[in-house]
Amino acid sequence: MTNNLAERTVKPYVINRKNFLFSDTENGAAASAAVMSIIETAKRNTLDVYGYLLYLLTILPELGNDPTETQLEAVMPWSMTLPAYCRQMYSEIH
Repeated sequence: MTNNLAERTVKPYVINRKNFLFSDTENGAAASAAVMSIIETAKRNTLDVYGYLLYLLTILPELGNDPTETQLEAVMPWSMTLPAYCRQMYSEIH
């Protein structure tokens, strides 16, 4: 057995640890951790990270302050309802 996948998943957090020292507030550090978590989850689901973040930043404000579980499930990285540009890798874009 190997823990290679777990180590590779944690590596970006370790590399950015020094960057987190400059978070002015606890909320800023929590926001940075949340964004990194979204990015790493998108990578693990073989999404185009830029396209997925663009989609999230476009659609989440439209859901309001209290989105339903069904609405949130539709924007998860493993959702089959994501637009095609979220699944398209940079090398495939013409």
